[in-house]
Amino acid sequence: MIANLLSVGVGRWRIWFLSMLLLFGMSLAGCGGGGGSDDGVAGGAGEVFVGLTDADGDFATYTVDVLSLTLTRADGAVIDALPISTRVDFAQYTDLTEFITVATVPLGVYTHVDMTLDYTNADIRAASGNDVVSLTPLDEHGNPITALTMNVKFDGRYPLVVRPGIPAILSLDFDLEATNTVDLVVNTVMVEPLLLAEVDIDPPKVHRVRGPLVSVNLDASHYVVALRPFYLRHGHFGRLRVKTNDDSLFEIDQISYQGADGLAQLATMPVGTATVALGRLNLHNRTFLAHEVYAGSSVPFGAHDVVRGSVVARVGDTLTVRGATLVRMDGTVIFNDDVSVLLDASTKVTKQLGGDVDIGDISVGQRITAFGTLTGDIHTKPTLDATNGLVRMRLSSIAGSTVLIDPSLLTVNLQTINGRPASIYDFTGTGVGGHDSDPTNYRIATGNLSLGTLAIDDPVRVRGFVVSFGQADTHDFDAHTVIDLSEVPAWLSVAWSPPTSNAFSDLTEQAMVIVLTDSVVHYLVQRGVITDLTLFGSDPTVQPHSDGAGLFAIVRGRTVELYTTFANFVEGLSAQIDTHPVHYVGARGGWDGNTITLTSRLAVVRLVP
Repeated sequence: MIANLLSVGVGRWRIWFLSMLLLFGMSLAGCGGGGGSDDGVAGGAGEVFVGLTDADGDFATYTVDVLSLTLTRADGAVIDALPISTRVDFAQYTDLTEFITVATVPLGVYTHVDMTLDYTNADIRAASGNDVVSLTPLDEHGNPITALTMNVKFDGRYPLVVRPGIPAILSLDFDLEATNTVDLVVNTVMVEPLLLAEVDIDPPKVHRVRGPLVSVNLDASHYVVALRPFYLRHGHFGRLRVKTNDDSLFEIDQISYQGADGLAQLATMPVGTATVALGRLNLHNRTFLAHEVYAGSSVPFGAHDVVRGSVVARVGDTLTVRGATLVRMDGTVIFNDDVSVLLDASTKVTKQLGGDVDIGDISVGQRITAFGTLTGDIHTKPTLDATNGLVRMRLSSIAGSTVLIDPSLLTVNLQTINGRPASIYDFTGTGVGGHDSDPTNYRIATGNLSLGTLAIDDPVRVRGFVVSFGQADTHDFDAHTVIDLSEVPAWLSVAWSPPTSNAFSDLTEQAMVIVLTDSVVHYLVQRGVITDLTLFGSDPTVQPHSDGAGLFAIVRGRTVELYTTFANFVEGLSAQIDTHPVHYVGARGGWDGNTITLTSRLAVVRLVP
């Protein structure tokens, strides 16, 4: 989620964040192999693949119940695309997209989509200093939220069209009211969800596919799963074909394989074996290629309880894990911010992307998935006994500002590790001879990775693995990717209370100039830095790219009107702002501080209904 924390008084903050929900439509050919025909499409119908994702943000968990997801056809027919209500933690999908259902829908032109969320049993938590606190969700009137429905009308020029044999792709941007107000005095969050949608986009993120094994086709190098998302153990969510190649990495029953050897081993597993795959969706040929495949006891809900989180301290063979998701063998999933994990020589250790590792390689800052047995009160500080269990080291993400730049060594002043403040991590024991890792001078081995145009004090994000515990000597972290955050789009937010009829001094096909006068919110989030827009000395401009294309929305209440060109967006907005004052303007894109201009393909204007 793109987040912006704004001071609104003592102990009060505003959290702005953008999350995304992607729907994918495609038709699959017959798979062959065991199990017979398992992914054909009935006559007069097509398939819609539904995926869920989110962007970076400040919520430790944002768990609500998705009661329904429906598509409405031009003739008024309403099609339910979600087979059962589903509990979702939107905060867990910042790095990937998860397929959640394969919906078979009648052919035709679809004009809008509706999503219903239920906050009755929501679990929403956000950081407060070094701690995480639970928040009570309230509506804009200060009342507890129960069920609410969001409605999105597609751009009339580009509706969702489901044709026989022609895949359809629909992307939903799930924005919990571009403004969520978090009050850390009384621990509440005011939410008013917003849903955006776009037809036929190229999904950029890694995708995850979960579900029990249906069949394996060795000749065609693929297997089929019965889709089962969100740790669900029951329900029919459709079937999906997963392709593999020689580079695909497998971990089956905690043993590593690669390529054809891995698929051959998967073929020996019984139908119904739990599987998880990470890979990429190819938009052009409509195939999903797995880069990593896990199966059997390497998958949560097997023979073990599971803890996922970040190691914030290590004493001997005991790890302290924060930001932990607890997955019980009985199917329950619980968030807990403080869990102990016990290791010994019997604990098997594996590493995402491969490599020989053992318990000595698990150090402070490492993101892990640990398999074992949970004991103690799971709501306070439980313990996972991972002796005779498994710990999988996962790619960790660190962010900070550059201190020194050498050809193969980057030194940064750490701000966060895996999204949490560096201050909560205890680096005692990480270094050689008592010279432990220093978060203010954290050394990253970058090898042959390009550092682009990075300069001193530039913000940077790095993904990779922490150096083995007690072995940090020449460096503290091995980089897999380096991201210059100066190239990351900025998020502009302006709001008025009461709403205004004078939000824009200029509104044309080329630009909209936002009047900051009387605005109560006027901030830019760039590279994690929050800037008061009034400091630039003049009103900001939002302009489209040269082709004018993007996703632009006018929101009135919980209804969204979508436009795919800036010109049409401005035309629709001009026709409404005289009778419907503006409450909020948000836009994402490249920021030029010299011209005070944001070049955007995504903008939202919220009007009074």
